[in-house]
Amino acid sequence: MATEWFLMPNLIMAFVIVVCLALFYLMPRMTRPDVYFAVTVPSEFRDSEEGWSILKRYRVEVAIGSVLALLIVLAPARTGDFGYGLFLTLGGFFLQGAGVFFAYYRARRQVLPHAVAPVTVREAALQPRPARLPGGWLLQFPPFAVLAGTGIWLDTHWDEIPATFPIHWGAHGQPNNWSARTFTGVYGSLLMGVVMCAFMGFLAYAFLRWSRPVQAAGPQGERERRFRRMVGSILVGTQYLLALQFAWIGLTPLSRPQAGPPSVVPILVIALGFVVVVSVLMMHYGQGGTRLPGAAASAAGGRAPVGDRTPDKYWKLGLFYVNRDDPALFIEKRFGVGYTLNFGHLGVWIGLAVLVAVTVAIALLAPSQHHP
Repeated sequence: MATEWFLMPNLIMAFVIVVCLALFYLMPRMTRPDVYFAVTVPSEFRDSEEGWSILKRYRVEVAIGSVLALLIVLAPARTGDFGYGLFLTLGGFFLQGAGVFFAYYRARRQVLPHAVAPVTVREAALQPRPARLPGGWLLQFPPFAVLAGTGIWLDTHWDEIPATFPIHWGAHGQPNNWSARTFTGVYGSLLMGVVMCAFMGFLAYAFLRWSRPVQAAGPQGERERRFRRMVGSILVGTQYLLALQFAWIGLTPLSRPQAGPPSVVPILVIALGFVVVVSVLMMHYGQGGTRLPGAAASAAGGRAPVGDRTPDKYWKLGLFYVNRDDPALFIEKRFGVGYTLNFGHLGVWIGLAVLVAVTVAIALLAPSQHHP
């Protein structure tokens, strides 16, 4: 058990690094055809000789950084020295991130001379856009039911909960922080789960309600709607994953200290499986559904680059969108698949402030830690 406890964070991070390597390797080909390294370009540029040359060097640099990060993360498994395990785990993760950003930034600078003005005329559907969550409100019930059921189970087994129980284990698999059998000590994690699931549900609704489409009509518009529904489904699926994780944490008071830390393998298998499924879906759809069947033929019929219908000047480093005159809260990413926030919108900052306030409230509700 001790060896498993030692290696688990490193093995998890190694898996994450491998998945991220695959995503970053493919990412430039997953964006819209006329957006290349966050720059609006003619749709044929990325298939040109220069476009391929830029991509190849980017991929080599990403691969080198990721392999170095992987070696750092797995160093404790090779040396048997786990004293710096957490430091190496975080160090490898940040090394990969820094390497990817360096490769992206260099490639973006090479693409910028080929930039063209994007189409800024926006399309809008004449009928109201439904903001219906995938599966409707009925699918919002199970995550909260799981958390409530866990709370009821704890209540019916209250007498079996020790006066103090471990909530954290050290590098050797020995408990080093404890909590008392109080309301916040026992139910605190479940309350956190309720807050997080509610937040994810609201985020899914807000995304479907206040994200701006790039193309609203025709086959391209239909593929984009399918893409948005897929993203909304992922957000709803995240609710279920969070409910399972917090329910698992919520059962910690019933664990036996003498048995060592509870096995994290089942919940990690579910979480990592979810990550793989999401990654495969993103690669299949492409940004805005541009990799779905028929998308290439539709794009070939266009005469002018469309991009995402946002001027390049509002993108900082091609990653952060800041436009006070744009009413949309969610904007398609220019590098990657999915959406980012419009940091020029007041509503975004209000939402972030609420999120920070909720995080502080969760920290205050967290079980008090002490040694028995």
